[in-house]
Amino acid sequence: MQHDDYNWISVRAHEIWQSEGCPGGRDREHWTQAVAEWKGREHSSEAPSNTLRDHVNRVLVVDDEPLIRFAAVEALEDAGFEVLEAGNADEALVLLQQNDVDAVFTDVNMPGTTDGLGLMAHVRARSPQTRVIVTSGHVRLGAFDLSSGVSFIPKPYRHDVIVGMLKAPGN
Repeated sequence: MQHDDYNWISVRAHEIWQSEGCPGGRDREHWTQAVAEWKGREHSSEAPSNTLRDHVNRVLVVDDEPLIRFAAVEALEDAGFEVLEAGNADEALVLLQQNDVDAVFTDVNMPGTTDGLGLMAHVRARSPQTRVIVTSGHVRLGAFDLSSGVSFIPKPYRHDVIVGMLKAPGN
């Protein structure tokens, strides 16, 4: 299966899951339905309605380590992005209610009622077009550990890598 086909199916399965109220334990059904739809669409270039935004202007940076967060914010601002920042996922959720963002760059391990993975799930469920990049220096996550449309980059990372990921269309 080609990477683009897999992405289409993954995004569509996520759409189905959302449309059914985000139920647990039915991933196989949603995936099977998405595969059937993919096969039935005659491999056209049609994309699901919630494909990732091609252009990123406003980014929310979420990290409980102030120096790491400040450095990321500065690098993104220097690259021309408008940047909001939060010290944990709870603060980020408040900002997300008040602001439209094109991308979220979040650490995994943070204090509060939820962590970066909980924030990731919230963003994917509420705004599937929003790009999400997850980072951690403590855990390594693969594609199957993350929601559809989410990227992972391990700490320590180079700021130019994050900038490149956010500037790449649909990444």
